[in-house]
Amino acid sequence: MKKINIFFPLIIMFMCFFINSSERIYDDFDMFLDIGSLLEIDFIKEGELYLKNNNNVIKKIDIELADLDTEKKNGLKYRSFLKENRGMLFFMKNKEEYKKIDMKDMRISLDIVYINQFDTVIFVNKYINPMKNIENLNLDSPIKYVLEINAGMSKKWGIKEGITKITWIMN
Repeated sequence: MKKINIFFPLIIMFMCFFINSSERIYDDFDMFLDIGSLLEIDFIKEGELYLKNNNNVIKKIDIELADLDTEKKNGLKYRSFLKENRGMLFFMKNKEEYKKIDMKDMRISLDIVYINQFDTVIFVNKYINPMKNIENLNLDSPIKYVLEINAGMSKKWGIKEGITKITWIMN
């Protein structure tokens, strides 16, 4: 009988430790943070976008579209690279929605191109680094589209604010 009494407190302590440890796992969301670093999302070509200056095509790129809320929230996150002739075109529902775009969980630097309801580029935010906050832009013209491309491509391709227009087609 005395042997049972000696082991009983040890068993209770072990069970308390186990229960306490398992509760910490479920309460601690930090264990899920590393999953994003393992995730790699492939580019899915959903259309082609043409950039034009004075009705002359300066560049044709393959685009992935983001019009659903989850697609807009994720954007190009969890991607280690983006080929030069690719980008993501976001459809904005209202004039303030473009302010929700962020660089959280991004791995690549981007140029972010803001396009108005007349399909004209009105602002290019260049060389935005991963994990950096985007300055809060207050653009005068309503934003209809946002185009994300590799950093430096807007300069290389000759994208000009107030001049460059876009047209695009879906696959």
